[in-house]
Amino acid sequence: MTAHVVGLHALIALAIVLAGLFLTRYAIPRPPVGRFVGADIAVMVVALVAMPFAYLHIPVGIVVTVFGVVVFTFAQLTLAPVIGGRAAAISAGLLCCGDVAAYFAGWTQAVLVLNDVAVILLVVGAVNLWVQTAITPAQVAALAAALTCYDTLATGLSSLTLDFVARLDGLPFAPVLATRYGADPSIAGLGDCLMLALWPLVAFRWYGRRAGWTAAGIDAVLLAVMVAAFLSGSGAVPLLSILGPLIVVQWLFWRRRPTAAPSRPQVEQALGGTIPGGVWVALADGQVVGEGPTPGRARQAARLSGAEAVPVIRYQPAR
Repeated sequence: MTAHVVGLHALIALAIVLAGLFLTRYAIPRPPVGRFVGADIAVMVVALVAMPFAYLHIPVGIVVTVFGVVVFTFAQLTLAPVIGGRAAAISAGLLCCGDVAAYFAGWTQAVLVLNDVAVILLVVGAVNLWVQTAITPAQVAALAAALTCYDTLATGLSSLTLDFVARLDGLPFAPVLATRYGADPSIAGLGDCLMLALWPLVAFRWYGRRAGWTAAGIDAVLLAVMVAAFLSGSGAVPLLSILGPLIVVQWLFWRRRPTAAPSRPQVEQALGGTIPGGVWVALADGQVVGEGPTPGRARQAARLSGAEAVPVIRYQPAR
């Protein structure tokens, strides 16, 4: 049991690390959907909440087909910047076909491994798509709060999660990371993995390196606690019931904390030798793309200037 539990949390950590490395090296192909708004968060909450009910009550063939399309789409989207569009489409197709073929052949272990590969690719692609299309810390905090309520009810106060896990046993495209199915499974849900990977990247992009590493450190501590809980025989642990409030607390802390000013060469280069005094500036790729009396005004100015990248907000004190 110990090996399965440690292996599961190593896979979760791997997904988080890969998502961060991807963000620093590749630009994911962006669909023409603009920026995130509140309605997008509501749709994400509904999708993640409805997923267990779908697997429990909708015919297996329909659910597997729908989620197979999702896996193919995100696997191709994630691999395209790395190996090229055609090779990515072929690789994603082989992954999906292999998952289905292993299921019909009765190769349970192969299904488990291919599912894990698919979920890691989905997490890396989805998180980078959200970050690169400018999901905001406030939106992530709202998503975390909503999923906290759901996970507390589904895992802590009802048998929905346990029923969901039992239903997933051996199915292709199962939306979980797993190292073992059966009577004593080692499983982490897709929503857990997404939130663990998403917040450190959003914190890094909006609040800077310190916020990002703090979020990653909290993830590491939480994963260690989860390992201890599993090994102590606690059963299903509502991870989002703990992670959600931690994300909200971090958001409340960092949004009120001024960050260090940008380097003098960056600002001088961007503003032609004129350094603004006592204002917030928005930096994207080392260039000032907006400024204002508050962080929000600086972000708004950056949006109105047509900046594509998510800006980092810095305070420039008066000289």
